[in-house]
Amino acid sequence: MNQPSIVPSDTRFAFNPTAGEFPFTCELSLAPLVAFWQQANAEHHPMQAALSAKIQQALRKTPALLEPIEDLSVIAAHKDLVDAMMTAVFPPATWHNTYAAALCPFQMQSFYATPSFERLMLSEDGYLSGRMNVDEQTVAHVRLLHTYAFVLYMVYGIELDFEYPLIYTVSDPDTGLDRHFRMDFEGRFMQVKTLQGLKPLTAAEQKRLMANLTDPQVLMELVPPAQFIISGFAVLNTVEVTDQEVLSSLKRDLIEKESIVSNERFNSLQAKLCTLFRKPNLLLGLAAIQGDQVLVLNYGSNIEYG
Repeated sequence: MNQPSIVPSDTRFAFNPTAGEFPFTCELSLAPLVAFWQQANAEHHPMQAALSAKIQQALRKTPALLEPIEDLSVIAAHKDLVDAMMTAVFPPATWHNTYAAALCPFQMQSFYATPSFERLMLSEDGYLSGRMNVDEQTVAHVRLLHTYAFVLYMVYGIELDFEYPLIYTVSDPDTGLDRHFRMDFEGRFMQVKTLQGLKPLTAAEQKRLMANLTDPQVLMELVPPAQFIISGFAVLNTVEVTDQEVLSSLKRDLIEKESIVSNERFNSLQAKLCTLFRKPNLLLGLAAIQGDQVLVLNYGSNIEYG
């Protein structure tokens, strides 16, 4: 199936097609990570237990890290302790070579990121600063469905095979060329808190839900978002797929005759080849040769001598 063309999209996810805003309550919390270190201490792994003991001792002096975090300055104020805790999420051996970040649950705001991710993908306010391969409405819809898939699995044990490829595009500050990354989200440090009055789904409701998994209205009716609080943080791992994305796009473009006779389309081909070869100043030329005759079909620059 052809991938949609890349268009700018607001990665803050401000738009929601069903409610005007994201209907779930989400809170940033390090509690699941604290629980990981407590378990490491209990399981008596020699190295992890030693580090865990120091982390537990430090946490007793910093209760702010045990509560839901509303102000990210709390993270910055205890950077050394957070760095030690985050070694469970981002291995030190790959710290400088990977593009990964910890995000507020189902938000595109990072509170902790590897140096490469922070340099290439984050704006000054901590939000992702690139564009998606789908429009804003699709992003909002996919976000909502991912959230419901997580809630249904954690609360009701209903496992959904829902996967939608999201490709994130950023401009490299060194070359000005586009780079494309596949986004993979992990929810191992997230949990769902249920509020009082939560009712189990009947067999008929489960059947109706499974028949309408892509309908936000039905999902919200059967599983009201107000009954849940999503707590913790998500882990975003990215894998660069620039070559694959550019080659696929070039193949689609070359099917169209206008790609070589239209200056605008030809310049688009040239820009993609610049990205593919990592050469921002590359010029593309296309000519037909018959015997001693050369017919220039298109060229990425004005020819003064030829």
